[in-house]
Amino acid sequence: MKNPSVAHCLMTDSIIMNNGRIRSAFIVLFWLSLWQLGAWMVGSGILLVGPGEVFLALIRLLPERDFWISILKSFQTISLGFLAAFLLGILAGSLAYFHPFAGEFLAPAVAFMKSVPVASFVILALIWMGSEYLSVFIAFLVVFPVIYVQTTAGLASTDPKLLEMAQVFRITGWRKFSGLYWPALLPFLTSSCKTALGMSWKSGIAAEVIGVPEGTIGEQLYLSKIYLSTAQLFAWTLVIILASAGFERLFLFLLKQTGKGRFFVPEDVFWIFRGKGKRLLKKSSGVYGLTIMNLSKKFGSLEVLKEINICFSSRQPNGIMAPSGSGKTTLLRLLLGLEKPDSGSIQRTPDTPDPNSSSTVRTCPYSASPDLLAAAVFQEDRLCDHLSAIDNLRLALPDLPLSTIINELERLLPRDALARPAATLSGGMKRRTAILRAILAPSELIIMDEPFTGLDEETKEKVMDYIRERTTGKLLIFSTHQEEDIRRMGGIRFEIGN
Repeated sequence: MKNPSVAHCLMTDSIIMNNGRIRSAFIVLFWLSLWQLGAWMVGSGILLVGPGEVFLALIRLLPERDFWISILKSFQTISLGFLAAFLLGILAGSLAYFHPFAGEFLAPAVAFMKSVPVASFVILALIWMGSEYLSVFIAFLVVFPVIYVQTTAGLASTDPKLLEMAQVFRITGWRKFSGLYWPALLPFLTSSCKTALGMSWKSGIAAEVIGVPEGTIGEQLYLSKIYLSTAQLFAWTLVIILASAGFERLFLFLLKQTGKGRFFVPEDVFWIFRGKGKRLLKKSSGVYGLTIMNLSKKFGSLEVLKEINICFSSRQPNGIMAPSGSGKTTLLRLLLGLEKPDSGSIQRTPDTPDPNSSSTVRTCPYSASPDLLAAAVFQEDRLCDHLSAIDNLRLALPDLPLSTIINELERLLPRDALARPAATLSGGMKRRTAILRAILAPSELIIMDEPFTGLDEETKEKVMDYIRERTTGKLLIFSTHQEEDIRRMGGIRFEIGN
């Protein structure tokens, strides 16, 4: 027997749904009655006909071959104009966003399209190209500025923290666009398409009525006007409404599907385009480190770091401790290249002294070697919420086989959590996913900003064991508020602060 409370909820939902349907039916019936009343009051079938006469006119049109040919041709031309404007609007908007000069160059053309009346465009198009593709041209001109403007706005809304993550993990090109920019852009496109789809049909049909291309809905409307067939005119108008609504629902449904899960190119296909250009990380020979010399950083008048001198070594983990606001995160961002120092230098060193033989603040041999290839765990998890844990790693690690990603995730996460969107994971699961992404990335330097935040003691111990196992021979630098974390990691403690 069902739980009484559950049964009560189901019954309540059923009543609400039925009431909603009854209310909708009542509203439709009200307007149909008002329409019929208006037709009776006018008393002229030429000026206004009732819904019954329109329905009969539509029934008479259905068996006719020309009826379906007209719908198909208008649908093809208007849809072509809309789709061309949609795709080119995204391309042009992206170009304007990523290259501001291109945006300045395109601005007058977009403003012209937005301000010039459709009737003027129709007349010009008739002179230039005739009537056959008139609706394609007009639908394009009406839709393009809407998509263009919303594309630039949507791209500008992309989370800057995710873009920093992409910079650190070297996510570029199509993977960056589809994984980071597209989810931010999609709500803007969805909203604009709800308006633009209706506008494309209205303007496209209006262009057909003016140009009267053969075998189109516009031609049928024009003929209905010539022969004073008001019922047929209303029937064709109903067809336009249904065709426009159907196309809108289909297109928005397909557009919505692109925002579900992974949209970037799978790594096996992506590898073909890269050829043999995979990033292969050479193993470092011996011990290496980073020398920080006289490093200073200000934000406005606030001096966050002042003449910091530290040498980090790959001999063992390096733990940074300092009170909140002392510059730990700023120092780590400087090491990742996300901030530039006001003075001082950060250089790779080929070797360092034994960290157990000196104090926490040391000087090191200076070397002008290339920067280290880095990966990071940020203070925030910086995962793509719409992607699963698996796909978050695939986005950042295209060279890693899927089987390896799954096997590594299963070491720290429950199996049933791997394919769920990151937005549905607990804080601890998100943290472990971010840690795995950094550990598995090809790198010589791993930066972790308070990596154990949100982990219970049992999970923390498991994660620490995994980090120690997988970072042997790499330069690991992490910040923490707990000295015990440094001891359990087997690391050496560094303190910073003014």
